[in-house]
Amino acid sequence: MSRPDDAAERFWRYALPSILAMLVTGCYVVVDGVFVGHYVGPMGLAAINLAYPLVMVQVGVAAMLSMGASTRIALLLGEGRHAAAGRVLVAAALLALLLGGLLALGGLVWLDDWLILLGAGGDAVLRAEARAYLVWMLGGSPLLCAQMLATYLLRNDGRPRLATGLMVASTLLNIGFDYWFVGVLGHGLAGSAQASLIAMGVVVAAALVYFGSARAGLRPVMGRMGKLPARMADIVRLGASSLLMELNLALVLFAHNQQLLVYGGTEGVAAYAVAGYTEMVFTLVAHGLALGMQPLLGQAVGGGRPGEARAVLRYGLCTVAMLAFGVWAVVQLFAGSIARLYVAAGDTALLAASAHALRLNLSALPFDGLAIVGTLALQSMAATRQALALTLGKTVLLMPALYGLPLWLALDGVWLAMPLVNLVLGGATAYLLWRQWQRLGASAPQPQPA
Repeated sequence: MSRPDDAAERFWRYALPSILAMLVTGCYVVVDGVFVGHYVGPMGLAAINLAYPLVMVQVGVAAMLSMGASTRIALLLGEGRHAAAGRVLVAAALLALLLGGLLALGGLVWLDDWLILLGAGGDAVLRAEARAYLVWMLGGSPLLCAQMLATYLLRNDGRPRLATGLMVASTLLNIGFDYWFVGVLGHGLAGSAQASLIAMGVVVAAALVYFGSARAGLRPVMGRMGKLPARMADIVRLGASSLLMELNLALVLFAHNQQLLVYGGTEGVAAYAVAGYTEMVFTLVAHGLALGMQPLLGQAVGGGRPGEARAVLRYGLCTVAMLAFGVWAVVQLFAGSIARLYVAAGDTALLAASAHALRLNLSALPFDGLAIVGTLALQSMAATRQALALTLGKTVLLMPALYGLPLWLALDGVWLAMPLVNLVLGGATAYLLWRQWQRLGASAPQPQPA
């Protein structure tokens, strides 16, 4: 059994690199938003926000196979079954190519229909920018799936620092190419997508070199082809809540965009993009924390160490609470300064709208952080039903709020719908985590009387 000090050391050894990697990615998100806002303008902010639900579908599929594979691999490694873990690795890599190819095909063949559905079919400039961005991003779906899978698997192989180093290098390359393609060459949103794909390619290439080397502990193992569909189905089952989480986020963004077009016009969508860029920084850091916890929770549960699992859970929840309250305070105090990062100083109307959107839309950030980390923690411990319930609950609660509150509060109702849902969802997450905590306590070895 691990001592508390050992659990704390392992937690921070995994969590800090993961948080750092996502923080660096968050810096890229900010820089990308700055480039789009200042070089492409408000129409670029609106176009990328309207197009992004399709990108979130891509991310959801990639997260599903990555989380599903890493959860199964962590459980197998905790049981000492290294060959079985290698067979799951092969199944996950093949699934990334298959699902990525299907995403690219389905997205590009019906791209014009997707643009109309997303609300980007009216204005010619808006449509052109959104289309240019999606052509590249959808075409790079296999690369996106492979890149996310690679970072998850590196952490499961006990290489969190390598995963972090690759993410940092990828982000720095992304920022450099973003500046070149968008700021210097003037490629607009297409340039932003091109920069992202180049950076993803670097991560995938480095991961292929690592897993093919003698340094890798987790090595690909070819199993019987007849069992490959079953392994793929297991990956999908374990990762389904990650897909549903991203699909919910895509649906949330889509519904917000449609309501904003009704109550706030293109300016409302652009203001929501500013709030979204800012929220994404926190969301990435929260996901980084959860990803750092994932292999530790999976291996502790799989290895029959409930005390260690409880310690990791406690450290993770305390950390996300401190992060969330800190970011919330910064947003409430400095919303105007944050808005000026993305919006030109002369556009006073958009600056005011963006600052207002930031304060209202991110007002329940601590509850959002609890829901993110709690859902992924439950999933890491193979509590997939609870994780699915939380994920589906967001959509079930949001739609009435998003379409009902604006009837009373107009545009402010759109901004406040998500905070209201996060408040309820955070409470539900706390309850499910408490139940899981009690189960872990009940299964812990009891001290024997002397």
